[in-house]
Order: sequence, then structure tokens, then C-alpha cells
Amino acid sequence: MSSLIIEVCKVDDIRKHENADRLSVVSVRGWNSIVGLDQYKVGDLVVFVPPDSIIPPELIEKHKLEYLRSNGRVGTTRLRGVLSQGLILDLPEGKWKEGDDCTKVLGITKWQPPEAPILRGTRQVSKKKLNPNLSVYTDIENIKNYNNIFQPEDLVVITEKIHGCNARYGNLEIEISKSQPFLYRVKSWFKKHVLGHTHEFVYGSHKVQITANNSRKSFYSEDVWGKMGQKYDMKNLIPEDYIVYGEIYGKGIQDLTYGLDGIDLVIFDVKYKDKYLDWNAFVDFCKEKNLRHVPVLYVGSYLIKDTVDICTTGKSVLYPKQIREGCVVKMVQEQNDSKIGRKVLKSINPEYLLRKNGTEFQ
Repeated sequence: MSSLIIEVCKVDDIRKHENADRLSVVSVRGWNSIVGLDQYKVGDLVVFVPPDSIIPPELIEKHKLEYLRSNGRVGTTRLRGVLSQGLILDLPEGKWKEGDDCTKVLGITKWQPPEAPILRGTRQVSKKKLNPNLSVYTDIENIKNYNNIFQPEDLVVITEKIHGCNARYGNLEIEISKSQPFLYRVKSWFKKHVLGHTHEFVYGSHKVQITANNSRKSFYSEDVWGKMGQKYDMKNLIPEDYIVYGEIYGKGIQDLTYGLDGIDLVIFDVKYKDKYLDWNAFVDFCKEKNLRHVPVLYVGSYLIKDTVDICTTGKSVLYPKQIREGCVVKMVQEQNDSKIGRKVLKSINPEYLLRKNGTEFQ
């Protein structure tokens, strides 16, 4: 997927803050940010920094961004009852035009959610050191940063985004290389050349492949990835050359528990070799394997803002007493875009971002 791009943008609209005499609400690319009164006017060129960007200390000092001193992370806030997302900055020195990328000049980087640490009971190994075919799932960008990717005629499916920890399970071709741990290479060689196996079952979290020791405890009190793999018999369920991607959720995973006393798993994508399944094939796969997929919020033509906004907010389909994290928009028939790669984007519920005591490993 794409990397962070901080672009020069045009101010689309400005309105006075309804509850503050010295503040204005500026609209840029569908984002609303609060700034000082009369600081900008419609048509001005500015730098828009989207949420989940990291502002370097020198930029914080220059613009006197006191509230960012602790970690530099741009986020979502509500100031006197009005939502503000992202950050608007004056143009840096030099000649700039709309659409120019000034990410490197400003030294702004993208915030990365930390991988849930596996402290005990499992061996945490780099994805490059075990089976390289267990590919990491697509990094999904926010739809507000790429609001021209989907066209009105596109046939899309919008699903609920579940707040949990990412899991992946694969039945993949055995590969042996010097970058792998010695014992792993020995076991792989034995399976391939003595037992005659061509494929092996592998699993992991978002970025880490795991080898489990079930007699010990891990960060989530147990190896939840292995537990869900056993519950749904992933080792015997997944055909050769397939990877199943899902979200583990429930009590003890994140702060949103979806009313569960334990944990469970929903599937959001399946890949065969190097290609993600089209939506209908994905649904058929889940039905055939008796796997639950993420709740569907909408299937049809991409009708731009209203449909996405409606699907972004409200309560969870999984547990209507709980807030929805947001939604994911992707093509019914898989398609790539020259700018972002795979056409899949997310939209996050502002109320979810504003909740207290939130946990965000993913």
C-alpha cells in the first residue's frame, strides 16, 4: 500500500466555530480542523497533516504545538463540542503548488500501531526468518486521504471494521533458507525430504509468525492466535496455497469486547497464492469452511460520501450495545489502483477515536 504523503491542499470551506469567538473550522479534503479565527480564507494553500502522523520536535517548537509535545502524534479531538481531525500548517519556505508532496521537507512520518508483544509462551520470530509465503496483510489507508480512488460506478462492498488483533493462517509451500533458525530449517528439511510434504501450516499475528509452546503464558494470557487456529481447525481446513486473514476480538484483546466473556474470530480476507479472492468467492469460501466473515454493511455502487459516512458511524453489528470502530470499503471484483495498489480503504468512526481508555494494537 502507499506510504504517508503530506500534500499541499486548498482550503475548501471555512466557518466560525459555533462555541468559540476566536476559532474557525477549516475544511480540507473532507477533514475538518480547528484553527485560529481569520487565520486562513477559502482558496488558501496550506499543508494538511492527517491523523496518525508524527510531527518532529523541531516542527512542534516552530509552530508552538504544545499539545503534541508528549508523543507528536496527530489525532482526533473535540474542542468545545466541535470535532477536529488532523492538523493544518502554513506552507514551508519555497515555491509550492496544490498537490505537491512536502513530507520529507517537514520530516513528518506515519504513526505505526505497535505489534502486540508476545512476552512469554511463544517464540516471536521475524516474518523473514520463517515461511516467507505467509504474507503480511495489506496496510489500509484512510479514505479521506484518497477520496478519488473509488468512482461512482464502482461496485463495492463495505464491511464493519472490528477492533481486535490481526491473525493470519496459511497452508503454504515449504521453503528452506539460511535466514531461518537452525532448528526450523532442520524440521522443514525433514518434513519436505523425509516425510514428502510440500506444504506446511503456519500462522501468526499481523507481522509476526509464531511457534507456540502451549504450556506457558503469552501477552494475551495465552497464544490467542493458536487457540483460534485450533478452534476452527485451520491446520486441516485451509487448502494448499491459501492464507486466511481475520480479526481476533473479545475479552482481554482490546477495550471493546463486543459483549464476549471469551474471544472469537471473524474473517475479513482470503488470499490464494498472490491474489486476494473476489468478494463473492470469499463469501463462498467462508460458507464452505464454516468460517464467519466480518459483517456486511453495504453492497452496491459507490455513492461517495453519504453511504460511507452512514456505514462509518453507529453501533456494531456484532454487538449493538457497543460503538462501531468504522468500516472498510473494497471492490466486489478485486482491482488495483496506480496510486495505492489494491483498492481497499478504511473509514474510522470519530466517536471511536474520541473514546476514553482506548487500546490500539491494530
